[in-house]
Amino acid sequence: MKFLLKLALAGSLVMSTTAAFAQTVKIGLLAPFSGPFAVWGTQFKQSVEAFQKIHGDSIKGSKIEIIYRDNAGDPARTRQLAEEMILREKVSFLTGFSLTPEALAVAELITEAKVPAVIMNSGTAIITRKSPYFVRTSFTVNMFAEPIPAWFEKEKIKSVYILVSDYAPGHDIQAAVAGHANKLGVKILGQERIPLSTTDFAPYMERAANANPEVVYMFMPAGAPSIAIVREFAKRGLKDKGIKLAGSGEVQEVYLPSIGDDVIGTISGFHYTETNTNPQNVLLRKTLVEMFGPNAVPDAGSVGAWDGMRLMYDAISEIGPKINGDQFIAFAKGRKWDSPRGPISIDPVERDIIQNMYLRRVEKRDGKLVNIDIMTVPNVRDPWKIANPNAK
Repeated sequence: MKFLLKLALAGSLVMSTTAAFAQTVKIGLLAPFSGPFAVWGTQFKQSVEAFQKIHGDSIKGSKIEIIYRDNAGDPARTRQLAEEMILREKVSFLTGFSLTPEALAVAELITEAKVPAVIMNSGTAIITRKSPYFVRTSFTVNMFAEPIPAWFEKEKIKSVYILVSDYAPGHDIQAAVAGHANKLGVKILGQERIPLSTTDFAPYMERAANANPEVVYMFMPAGAPSIAIVREFAKRGLKDKGIKLAGSGEVQEVYLPSIGDDVIGTISGFHYTETNTNPQNVLLRKTLVEMFGPNAVPDAGSVGAWDGMRLMYDAISEIGPKINGDQFIAFAKGRKWDSPRGPISIDPVERDIIQNMYLRRVEKRDGKLVNIDIMTVPNVRDPWKIANPNAK
């Protein structure tokens, strides 16, 4: 049965709840709150709650209701839950989406229903081209490679070994890093795609150690896989051999206590550095600590959620609680604001984010492991879309 037919069959439900929705704007947040990627659900939810503590849960007399659903990181379940939220809950927005398969699973639904989806994390470049109702407030993984060439040149790197997780974002970053290496004449001594289900990274690090590159570049989904691969790098003695470790979100501050001092010196290209002093970042960190305790640390999911909420709140405030998908997309295109990460905007053509990228190094400051910015690449658009203007 076509999705729009299901919408038609639900007409009686629409009629019975119209009055209530005139005063309530529902936002459906889909994320893993269980399983190996459950950290995303936690970080999204805490950031949303922090945002609402500051900005309230109503706009001009209309209540903003967040409906959380655990998709356990499963695309099929994500699609099912999204359909239920659109049909039964009558959400005005979908949001969340920790991994790329989750976002891709709802592309057809949001296109047919004309319900906008604000991506708070999923980073594969092509996602926003799969539906005109996607807007992204996170990143594309291709962006993470943008500061790497300058670091290769500064450190006079001659060889690299690339380890990525075997799904679309891993393939994207593998191509980006390899492309930069080839242009700079950096020899690629090996490239491996690691299954998402992997928990034992020893064989991969063993092969990397035997290749003896100057740098191992890694890309893993945030959470348990990121912690495990960085630990294995140190355990297998690569750091002791003088091999450098580089990556992206694997060394976010929230994970550093679980890794330990062996991570010191790791380089990463990323869109958000937790130690920055931007006023919005100071406010975000302060509010998270006040609400969730001294160990609450923002990460990529936190800032993606914070800015996703900001975009939706601003749109509702300007257009009103009966905002529809087309109105929201028109509002979002070209929108600019100050984020905890720095200045950001939404590409008016691609509906993707434009933002600074930062080269960071893990250091120990005042007894605490943190990321410190060492270089900024300003106003980065998704490099893949620039290189592939017509790809669908």
